[in-house]
Amino acid sequence: MAGNRTASALWNSASRSGKVGAILTGLILSLLLSFSGPSLQAFAAVISQQLRDEAGISVLFEDLLTFPQEYRGRVVILGGYILEIQSEPGGSVLTVIQAPLDWRNKPKSPDLSQGRFFVTADRFLDPEVYVKGRRITVGGRVAGVRKQSVGGATYRFPTIEAQELHLWPKKTHPVPPYYPSYDPWYDPWYPWGYSYPWRDRYPY
Repeated sequence: MAGNRTASALWNSASRSGKVGAILTGLILSLLLSFSGPSLQAFAAVISQQLRDEAGISVLFEDLLTFPQEYRGRVVILGGYILEIQSEPGGSVLTVIQAPLDWRNKPKSPDLSQGRFFVTADRFLDPEVYVKGRRITVGGRVAGVRKQSVGGATYRFPTIEAQELHLWPKKTHPVPPYYPSYDPWYDPWYPWGYSYPWRDRYPY
């Protein structure tokens, strides 16, 4: 009873002072933030703000591909699709098919690729995880170039020393229910999957 009287007194006081609206607004905002916080984090960029600040204005991949030595030491954010992975003493090397990034730093279609680049990591990257075709985003410094033979010719591709790596989840495709077009009596909700009206009417 005493607690109810105290709450009632506080509410009446707030009502007289015109603070009810402010109190309700504050409560509503708190609830919205508590629910939207995880959602906003889920749609945030995957590369840290600090590294994005260091990268500054994005470097065109075409320029990086053509003049990699001019950007040596520059922090960049790139992404694409893993082509292959190799283990080396002290780390791993990824060959990545470049793709443009969206606002979340997520690679877009590989059809938009302008070439490939290498990513060096100072730790072991499991080839069973970093498999061909997986989307990846990397933030790091341009370390120069590496040579690779493609189609019988040798090319030089830019190399990025990874500071941050983000491997995107695999795409999953839901399997639709099976509806045989040749069997008009198929019913997925019926026991054993088939419904025969004459059997239901005349079970024996």
